[in-house]
Amino acid sequence: MAIETPKFEILQKDGKFEIRKYQEYTIASVEIESDFKHALIEGFRILADYIFGDNRAKTGIEMTVPVTEQVVTGQKIGMTAPVIAARAGEGAKYLISFTMPSKYNVQNLPEPVNKNISFVTVAPHKAAALRFSGYMNEKTTVGKTKELEAWLNKNNLRTKSGFSLAQYNPPWIPGPFRKNEIIVDVE
Repeated sequence: MAIETPKFEILQKDGKFEIRKYQEYTIASVEIESDFKHALIEGFRILADYIFGDNRAKTGIEMTVPVTEQVVTGQKIGMTAPVIAARAGEGAKYLISFTMPSKYNVQNLPEPVNKNISFVTVAPHKAAALRFSGYMNEKTTVGKTKELEAWLNKNNLRTKSGFSLAQYNPPWIPGPFRKNEIIVDVE
């Protein structure tokens, strides 16, 4: 059984880098104030509880991937403009998100019990992605973000947003077999 992901078309491929055109999709998100690792753990737990039935309808929702983590800056960031750019440290705010199955939209998702969960429809957009394996931590995320930035600069591609970390595997998958990406919207 395949796990659903946002649908996209690959417009350009250059080794581990891709330019993609994404179709519209819906995400559930929660903002967590903590360090990188604990924000992901806490956000994942809250959103997993929601899809496993912690909602007013007590309805289970199929798991999808990726799970994304973005640094939230002082301004409110729209879901089509996630940011991860530098070491955030203790007390940073992160937006943890689950992609919802395509049969759902903002109007027909079950109401969450946890009022900190929000839903957003992500409009069709073009994005650059860098694929890589391994376990994620803040240092690796910052390094891979810089690698994608360098590739974008080399190819004269301008970003329309900041960067987000996308993880596709459960924690028990060994590092070499894990799928991760750094993704950024481009013009």
